[in-house]
Amino acid sequence: SLGEYLDLIRDVMKEVYRVLIPGGRACVNIANVGRKPYLPLKDYINEVMLEIGFLMRGEIIWDKGASAGGSCAWGSWQSASNPVLREVHEYITVFSKGSLARRDYKEKNKKNTITRDEFLEYTKSIWSFGAESAKRVNHPAPFPVELPYRLMQLYSFAGDVVLDPFCGSGTTCLAAIETKRRY
Repeated sequence: SLGEYLDLIRDVMKEVYRVLIPGGRACVNIANVGRKPYLPLKDYINEVMLEIGFLMRGEIIWDKGASAGGSCAWGSWQSASNPVLREVHEYITVFSKGSLARRDYKEKNKKNTITRDEFLEYTKSIWSFGAESAKRVNHPAPFPVELPYRLMQLYSFAGDVVLDPFCGSGTTCLAAIETKRRY
């Protein structure tokens, strides 16, 4: 049920909050779900995160439109009687632990790995790249390496530890290796 799901998210995110360094970031990839009724899952999860003590830093809209399938779950074909939106996006909500101040960039041995062009692209609130095939990775809710790669480049330093509390198909771990982070 929605209540059980939110209890799970609350328990997991409390632990994430506990282990996260001060100023550290928590990024949550969320797809809204349901049609009868539609569930704005992002809103529910944001509420849980704020209740725990996270501070919201912003949200990214991940436009998966380039890889959207041709499925026809439109409710009513070419009629105003009951059209249903086909969501071709997900949200990535960004939170921090502690103040809204930046992380301590004076930490010794911390190296940025983001390029100028990546920084300019990744600080935009809309990201456009394709989705990952659930069949290809044998997981019901995969995301491409590009998603955690961008988040790691933007919000962490080389050598930092990255935590994915669900880990799914291991995509976050692959991005961590690629960006020289630990996981």
